[in-house]
Amino acid sequence: MTTTTPSPATEPGAPARHRWITYTAAAVLLLLLGAIMMIQFAGYQDRQDQREAEQRAATLHAAFADIGITAFSEETIVRVLGSDGGGFCTDPAALVDATANLGSANGAAGPGLRPSVLAERRLEGDRLVIETYCPDQLDEFDAYVDSLNLDDTTTQPAGEEDS
Repeated sequence: MTTTTPSPATEPGAPARHRWITYTAAAVLLLLLGAIMMIQFAGYQDRQDQREAEQRAATLHAAFADIGITAFSEETIVRVLGSDGGGFCTDPAALVDATANLGSANGAAGPGLRPSVLAERRLEGDRLVIETYCPDQLDEFDAYVDSLNLDDTTTQPAGEEDS
């Protein structure tokens, strides 16, 4: 009778152990590759957003200069509005309404409080922001501005009565 000794390749526990190590190493490599790809993609998206924000800020800055608003630098516009218009495009009519209510009063309290004239140049600037960052909301903004009473008179001319 001849007895054969089992070779290491035919041992019952050896192939499963080598297979487990191979699969674990492959999984770790795939996870590492996935993490690297996600980091690279996030950096690419950030660079794209920054480039778009700078282009829109340059456009808006030039439009502001055309109507005589020179108080904002392009860097300030990028920080405040970003690439998507920030809070301005979330609800432009509400934001303009709130700032108009704050800016159209004289600062007094009580009986001395009275509205002051709303600068139409500011509304032009608001419209330029919407044109640049969220043009799909321009009709809503124009409808809101049309609903405002922008007359600089506070009383009716003599001889006219309410109907």
